[in-house]
Amino acid sequence: EQLPSERELMAFFNVGRPSVREALAALKRKGLVQINNGERARVSRPSADTIIGELSGMAKDFLSHPGGIAHFEQLRLFFESSLVRYAAEHATDEQIDLLAKALEINSQSLDNNAAFIRSDVDFHRVLAEIPGNPIFMAIHVALLDWLIAARPTVADQALHEHNNVSYQQHIAIVDAIRRHDPDEADRALQSHLNSVSATWHAFGQTTNKKK
Repeated sequence: EQLPSERELMAFFNVGRPSVREALAALKRKGLVQINNGERARVSRPSADTIIGELSGMAKDFLSHPGGIAHFEQLRLFFESSLVRYAAEHATDEQIDLLAKALEINSQSLDNNAAFIRSDVDFHRVLAEIPGNPIFMAIHVALLDWLIAARPTVADQALHEHNNVSYQQHIAIVDAIRRHDPDEADRALQSHLNSVSATWHAFGQTTNKKK
């Protein structure tokens, strides 16, 4: 559905063109309208990505507070625990093949930290895609973006050791999903994420001591 023209909105609200354009831009950022050059703004439904994106500023602020990272890591653990159980119970052969393919890329990236981080994120993204719920995907992408941005800078050698451990844990997760064993998949996932949390906490402590 089209909104009235800028001129009509100016007359209706008794405001100038800059105010109307500012309001329309704010609605566009929230995913509530679409604006194309030369056309009237159209009402649109916000996507899951847009809804979660609105929380980004607050989430990053929360992460900067004491205990903020630990709270988000716990949120990720609860969330991915449900995802991995669902995957073990419902994943199709094609979806398991996609997990295996992500795992293979993971193994090829062990000596390149930037590539491994991307392959690590992709592995967990494939897991989040299995239920086919766009809200799950938006939450998962945002959670990882926020947590990764909050992590300290770490020496390459230390990350190489961490990469190898994470890769072996990914193998255990995929093996349990392939066997359709939700309890074992959940245990493997929780072991992995608890290990990741502990490792990055230790990295953070080391970084703080050097400052």
